Amino acid sequence: MSFSRQMRTKGNVMKQRNGLLVILLVAFLVSGSCSSEPAYDKKKFTKIESAAHAVQTSVKSGSYSQVADKVQKLSAEIAALKGSVATAKEKQLLQAYTTLLSIYDDGLVLWKSELDFAFLADQLKGSIYVNQDVDPLVEKYHFATESHLYKPTGQYWKSISGDSMGIIWKHADSQMKTIDNIANY
Repeated sequence: MSFSRQMRTKGNVMKQRNGLLVILLVAFLVSGSCSSEPAYDKKKFTKIESAAHAVQTSVKSGSYSQVADKVQKLSAEIAALKGSVATAKEKQLLQAYTTLLSIYDDGLVLWKSELDFAFLADQLKGSIYVNQDVDPLVEKYHFATESHLYKPTGQYWKSISGDSMGIIWKHADSQMKTIDNIANY
C-alpha cells in the first residue's frame, strides 16, 4: 500500500473517531440539559397529598359520609391543580392522583350499594347486590358473581362478595404507594 493511501486511510479513521466523539459529546450534553428540568414543585402537591392521606385514613376508620366528604375534597384539589402542572413528573403525579380518585369513587359506589340494599341483608348474607352502578365495577375489577333466584318473581339477580370493597381499598393503597414512588424518585 502506498504511503499516501495509508495516510488517507488513517485520516478517514481519525475523522470517523472524531465524528463519533462529537456525537457522543452532543448526546451527553443533550441528556444533561434534559435532566436539569425540575422534577416537580413539591409545594404544589402539598394539599393534594394531604387530601389523599385524609381519604386513606377515613376509609380505615370512617363512615360512608365522612369518606365521601374526603373524596370530594381530593377531587377539588385535583381540579385546582390541573392547570398548574408544568413538568412531565408533575403531569405523571397528577395522573396518578386522578387514578387514585377513580379508585376511591369505585369504592364509594360499592359502599353506597351496600347501604342502599341493606333491606336485602337476609338474602345477601354478606354479599353486595350487583345493580346497574356496580355492574361496571364487576368487569373492571374482575369480581366473581353469584346468581340468585328471587322466588316470588322468578327473576335472577347477581351478587359479589362482601370482600370486594376491601379489594378496592387495597387497590387504593397500592396506588398510594405508586404515588409515593413517583414523588420520591
